[in-house]
Amino acid sequence: MTASAKPATADVTVVGGGVIGLAAAYACVSAGLTVILVDDRRPGEASPAAAGMLAPTLESGGGPAHRFALAARDRYPGYLSELEAAGGGRVSLNRDGILELAAGEAEAARLRTAVMPDAVWLEPADVAALEPGCSAPFGAVLHAHDGAVDNVALIAALRRILTALPGVTHVSASAVAVRVTDSDAQVRLAAGGALSAGHVVVAAGAWAAGLAGLPRAIPVEPVRGQMIGFAAASTRYVLYGSHSYAVPRPDGRTIVGSTMEHVGFDPGTTMGARDRIAAAAVELCPALAGVPVAEHWSGLRPMTADLLPILGVDPLLPRLIYACGHSRNGILMAALTGDCVAALVAGRATGHDLAPFAISRFG
Repeated sequence: MTASAKPATADVTVVGGGVIGLAAAYACVSAGLTVILVDDRRPGEASPAAAGMLAPTLESGGGPAHRFALAARDRYPGYLSELEAAGGGRVSLNRDGILELAAGEAEAARLRTAVMPDAVWLEPADVAALEPGCSAPFGAVLHAHDGAVDNVALIAALRRILTALPGVTHVSASAVAVRVTDSDAQVRLAAGGALSAGHVVVAAGAWAAGLAGLPRAIPVEPVRGQMIGFAAASTRYVLYGSHSYAVPRPDGRTIVGSTMEHVGFDPGTTMGARDRIAAAAVELCPALAGVPVAEHWSGLRPMTADLLPILGVDPLLPRLIYACGHSRNGILMAALTGDCVAALVAGRATGHDLAPFAISRFG
């Protein structure tokens, strides 16, 4: 369906075709709702550019936000089974764990005292025995239940399923404005025309703040992250260091990142960043020394000031639902965010405390 088509009516319009929008659309249609998916592919989209880390225990903390992140990680095994059964194909999941490597004695001391309940401190000899491919002269923390998912395969699986489901109307167009009333939610398209539905979900990633007509500003900005890929396997475990991380892929590649650059919507790459990431990768995994960089790309993360997503119903307009600003955790939180969106559209309880993610926290 193109932007020039007549307005359509459904239970919900999802604005955004990244992993959050796709997961929200899938959850809604799986719940028996009809969905309009507004999917405008843009250079620099964060979802396909990510490494797919599932790492909630790398950031110490507690409370409902941390519990949500843990639940999001633990949703994945069942979720990927659902997608495979629905015809999306197999998506690889690595839950062997993440090794967080100490960069020096001071950091080793800090990590030892901050080990979370489901993690364990490893001395250098223990790390060497567990993962000979990495360099950990000061020891490491093994986050035993974390890992990574193949985010590119995940996105492809969701697209494959949504293309085949009759309850989804696909609109390949740019959304420019939203108008929500007591009776419906409309989305205006750049090429003209509007889409009408019972609810609208704002899941436009780094571009969410550019939608006109919203009742409040969305404090999400694009932050560029450059990534590289080696055409060689490095380790069994995901490695996380103070300056980089390395994610092994089942196809034999190693994905390494990343930078944090405030450059607006520029999705470009630089040789300087490529060289710095490659050098940091060799520090984590000496086996990569001399291996040429096979890929170099970037993505624009949708960042909030507190790095938490904006997820929930607008306090004044119950037909407007936010699912954006997932910062560095879009892949981690995608499946559970979709579940919550579907529950909110259907008027059901989500089963999770979304208060830390409310847009009202920004004033």
